[in-house]
Amino acid sequence: MSRLLIQISSITKSFSPFYLFEGISLSIHESDVFALIGENGSGKTTLLQILTGQVMPDSGGIQKVQDLSMGYLSQEVSFENPNSTLREYLEEGKLKQLEQAMAETLERSEGLDTWADLHEEFERLGGYRRFPIEKALQGLKIEAIHLEAPLASLSNGQKVKAVLAKILIENPSLLLLDEPTNHLDADSIKWLKNHLRQRSGATVIVSHDRRFLNQTCNHTIEISQGKLTNYGGSYDYYLLEKEKQLQKQIKAFWAQEEELTELRQKIKSMTFSKKKAVQATDRNIMAYDRRGETHQKSQQRALDVLKERVVEIESNLLSHPMPKTIKGLRFEPIPLLSAVAIECDNISKAFGDKKVFSRLRHRLCKGDRIIVRGNNGSGKTTLLRCILGLLDIDEGNIRNAPSVRVSYLDQDVKGIPLNQTPVKYFEERFNLSEEGLRRELHKAALGGADLIRREFSTLSIGQRKRMLLLSLILEKPNVLLLDEPTNHLDLQTLEALEKALLTFEGAILAVSHDLTFIEKIGMDFWELG
Repeated sequence: MSRLLIQISSITKSFSPFYLFEGISLSIHESDVFALIGENGSGKTTLLQILTGQVMPDSGGIQKVQDLSMGYLSQEVSFENPNSTLREYLEEGKLKQLEQAMAETLERSEGLDTWADLHEEFERLGGYRRFPIEKALQGLKIEAIHLEAPLASLSNGQKVKAVLAKILIENPSLLLLDEPTNHLDADSIKWLKNHLRQRSGATVIVSHDRRFLNQTCNHTIEISQGKLTNYGGSYDYYLLEKEKQLQKQIKAFWAQEEELTELRQKIKSMTFSKKKAVQATDRNIMAYDRRGETHQKSQQRALDVLKERVVEIESNLLSHPMPKTIKGLRFEPIPLLSAVAIECDNISKAFGDKKVFSRLRHRLCKGDRIIVRGNNGSGKTTLLRCILGLLDIDEGNIRNAPSVRVSYLDQDVKGIPLNQTPVKYFEERFNLSEEGLRRELHKAALGGADLIRREFSTLSIGQRKRMLLLSLILEKPNVLLLDEPTNHLDLQTLEALEKALLTFEGAILAVSHDLTFIEKIGMDFWELG
């Protein structure tokens, strides 16, 4: 068996008054590649932070091997020194300091003993396991021109790539990756997938990209209702097992319903349809009375047993795994009356000397499901923002049909006011009461009713995005502009969104690198770059 790197035992964590975990345990060995899945807000990121030591559990134990090195990619990155260049950031760290110290001690003849100690530390921290910096930059498509740029000047996507490149270069024995594919194009995702396959260390991945998980992970672990379940296989294997569980739950529910019906019918029959006692045929009235009393007591005992069983079942009633009150995500658009929804006529856009796209001509028609494709920096998000009117085009015209009603889902959920609560936001935008908001969240199976009085800034990006999905539904759009719609969504919500989009009667224009999403939703493509 491969070496055990880290063991968590009976971990409990709460953010009063809600429990995220209750007594969960997990063992991570070398060569393990875990897909960590669960609903938004179930605690995936918190579990990664517990593994790194950034968050402490309320109870339970964590044991790590002495030489364990870890690398952590979070969804929202920050830098201690944003003014340093990308090159300085990639090269800085404990290993670089040890290399410089070893070089200095070799210049002094009396420093050999010190050099040996430094070299031992260098080896222990994986100095010779480091991945070549050039390969990481090439694989993640980080251009050489950005190496001398200050970190503060990089885009959000470039910053995430920088952190990912750094931890891949350091090649730690345990990699923790929270949505690593969010800002990568298809070629970079393919490169990362191959790199992770060749690693000898362990990896834990939180991702919405189902194909990426299937092609990299050999275990799937799910956080649900405070518990952790380990499935020994890929994401597809997990889906098969979950479907088997669902069918068992449905079967158990209907078996319980059937038993309750039968019990109640028997009780009704015994209570209201008792046969009258037969008259005694002899003069032994006392014996008859005793037999009658015995019979009545026997009947009453049988009735009591039936009632006790009903009480027992009703105290542990199973709920239907798929309640009828939940409709799921469903768009009900205002009708689109024109065949052509949006027309881009010879449009061009540049930022300074950099031309993003030139003389672009496209039509978005009713019923279209278009995927905008192109490498990072080719202008996909810029095109959506120009169509929305958030950016001015330099040349050409963009025409919307009179009946068009457009809604926009941005990839990093920046359209929500962070200082507001969902209750306030939905009341101001849709005149929706708190009770109405709870009802709409329930109907759409989006959950989060316990979060609606918290400011958006305190919610995870995934929780905010689910609220934004409800906002899109309530807007009743007939044209959807979706920028990386799969980013930050849990897999259950993502699959529900895909089903809703397949029945959407308007037009869809989407930017996505998620191959599964593209295959399910895309009918045609607009190529950029």
